[in-house]
Amino acid sequence: MGGSIKTAMVALWFTVTLVVAFGSSVLKNKVQGLERQLANINNNIQRDIDEIHVLKAEWSHHNTPERLRKLAQEQLSLENAKPEQIINYSALHFNYEDATDSKSVRMNKKDVTTLVKAEVKKN
Repeated sequence: MGGSIKTAMVALWFTVTLVVAFGSSVLKNKVQGLERQLANINNNIQRDIDEIHVLKAEWSHHNTPERLRKLAQEQLSLENAKPEQIINYSALHFNYEDATDSKSVRMNKKDVTTLVKAEVKKN
């Protein structure tokens, strides 16, 4: 009986050793897979950071005042503002109607033209 207990103990330790070795191997493979994923994610992050730097440089280049001014002159048919086109907002006089009316503030084109002419004469 003493030999059978010894054999059972050896078999048990052998089985435990195999289970631990197999578990370690599986765990090691999982860790290596996760490390590869982490390295891949870190590479993607670094690539995105580099792309953001390039995009910021392009944005700075495309939004320089000189370039925008040149594009505006080429693409838009804008003229310099004339003095009669510039008025002070506080110079606008509104005709107020009854507050129950949905159109409480009305101003027609004639009123604006008169105000613009008056503002030009003041300057």
